[in-house]
Amino acid sequence: MTLRVQILKDKFNQSLGLPFKELLPESVIRLAISELKIKYKKRLFDPFVTLWAFLAQVLDTDKTCHNAVSKIIAPKS
Repeated sequence: MTLRVQILKDKFNQSLGLPFKELLPESVIRLAISELKIKYKKRLFDPFVTLWAFLAQVLDTDKTCHNAVSKIIAPKS
């Protein structure tokens, strides 16, 4: 792994909440969902939050669902 990738990964691991929300905006996900004609209900774990949490979980050293969910409910700072 390159140093640049490791620095980015460390930054995401140290952040609260869902850092991918800024890199992968809801509008981009919404467009893909629309193009694929996927229907969903607005819930806490909608497609946007689920995708952001999954990406954060994959990059985190602690890959547990508990940790991923804690990022969702983390207070915004």
